[in-house]
Amino acid sequence: MDSDLDRQVFEEETVIFKQGESAACAYLIQSGRVEIVATRDEEDIHLTSLKSGQLFGEMALMDNKPRSATAVAWERTEVIVVRREDIQRKLQESDPFIRFWLEFLAERVKDLTSRVTV
Repeated sequence: MDSDLDRQVFEEETVIFKQGESAACAYLIQSGRVEIVATRDEEDIHLTSLKSGQLFGEMALMDNKPRSATAVAWERTEVIVVRREDIQRKLQESDPFIRFWLEFLAERVKDLTSRVTV
């Protein structure tokens, strides 16, 4: 990880991002816990709980679509902010095969996610 990446702290019960918002970054949890919740037919559905070392918000960076869920800090949470332009720069610097492999995996994840959320 680059030492110049942005870090951010969210206090307990702070909404990090909301379902439907546009996305410019993902987050890597350094400490704390984040709850991911989606709203379907006016009902909140708890999708998962995330902890230190886990990444979230990455799906919107892969497909340039609005956030598919809401992320809430369950407790005081410190994250590293991973910006779209940083990811794109690193991908351009990487081996072409690695780029192809990651794009393939991203498409597969998007396909599986769309099947689950329908």
